Amino acid sequence: MSNVTNVKSYDEALGALKKGAQNVRVRTKYTGNEQSFQKFVDALAGNKTCKILDLWGNGIGDSGAIAIGKSLETNESLTNLNLRNNNIQDTGAGAIHDAIRGNKMSALVTLDLDDNDIDQTLLNDIDALLRRNR
Repeated sequence: MSNVTNVKSYDEALGALKKGAQNVRVRTKYTGNEQSFQKFVDALAGNKTCKILDLWGNGIGDSGAIAIGKSLETNESLTNLNLRNNNIQDTGAGAIHDAIRGNKMSALVTLDLDDNDIDQTLLNDIDALLRRNR
């Protein structure tokens, strides 16, 4: 896989997507950057190049997870998504679950949701959907 593109803002992440980055690691905080985050995930929805996205510890919470879910409804390239330690609960995880379930062209095979507050049954259901894509 290609080198990691490390960025410190969602605007930089958007720029990386536009340049064809395949592996993007974003290290910033969601709070105060919601509009930039939304632009980024809107672009992710139709992106054809990004395979790995790491948002570890961005604090996106349920609202950010719902936005990610919207992008996953149509994204066909992302294979690995790290949402570890993001204050996501069942509402946000449910939106991601529904998006993966509804996108028959999803390439997502790895989704790290550790260190969030998500019901184990929901996590198991998400894992079953990811196995479908393997």
